[in-house]
Amino acid sequence: MVVTMPSKSLIEEKVSAFVKDPVKLKNTSGILFDFIFDAPLEKLIPTISGLPPISILDQFTKKKDRLRTLLNLDISAAYPYQTISEGIEPETESAITEFVGSLEVYPSKKLLVDLLGQKAIQDIIANILESGIIEFNKKTNPLFGMIQATGLDKQIKSFINLFLPNFLPKIADFLHATSFQPNSSMPHDICLLILHAQFTEVTLPNSEQLEKAEVALSNLIDRLKNDKKLSATTSNLIQQLQNSFLNLYGKQTLKEFLNLNEVEYSDLKNKGSEYLAEQILNYHKKNAIDSLLTSLIEEIMN
Repeated sequence: MVVTMPSKSLIEEKVSAFVKDPVKLKNTSGILFDFIFDAPLEKLIPTISGLPPISILDQFTKKKDRLRTLLNLDISAAYPYQTISEGIEPETESAITEFVGSLEVYPSKKLLVDLLGQKAIQDIIANILESGIIEFNKKTNPLFGMIQATGLDKQIKSFINLFLPNFLPKIADFLHATSFQPNSSMPHDICLLILHAQFTEVTLPNSEQLEKAEVALSNLIDRLKNDKKLSATTSNLIQQLQNSFLNLYGKQTLKEFLNLNEVEYSDLKNKGSEYLAEQILNYHKKNAIDSLLTSLIEEIMN
């Protein structure tokens, strides 16, 4: 039996009518929904054996002004508020802070000591202690003026720096006991602070800093692309997580995994396919896709 392939003009005509028909687009979208939601996850999720070759990644990393491109975007027009909190309702803010506060993820004492041991943080602690000691003595010690006259007050910070490393474990113990325990309000309070922080409080890099950052980012990307150990680690991570997920849920359909009953799925399919059809229609108006679909169908038919 000889099958005659439709002419290109006929294919173009059918495709052009298809991408302009909201009913056909919705029906086709519904077929896609059924395929995705009725298939077992083990068949739906593709097997990923590893990361793409470096030669492919290279083509996506040629642009060298990535940070400047981001900073050139008109963020103020996209988000015309001074804080994150201003762009959401109070109930949403409460839900966010409640969720963050419920996580109760805290650093260990050892990690706290390591963090406090960083030179920048030690300098901050030393400056705070020095200022506190000086102010306290100014108000309570009548002889402190004489001490200042001799310049001995300048040695306070050196004295603090000498003994500060021995105090760090005690500071870590105090923080761990007071701020990093279950039912602590610190995660909630920090989240609230971030939501209410003014964007103007964040200093953006100037041109010179941007150039340095661009160079550093390019070096980082090159290093990541050529890190064979990282590639192997990432591939193994993806494979192990995929295997673990499929061992637990692979026999379930996406519908079952999301705990959707038939009524809920029918509503999702109806609204989802309608939305998808609308987006295809809108996209086609700006960027005609009938020629692309025609080429794909011709390739399949050949």
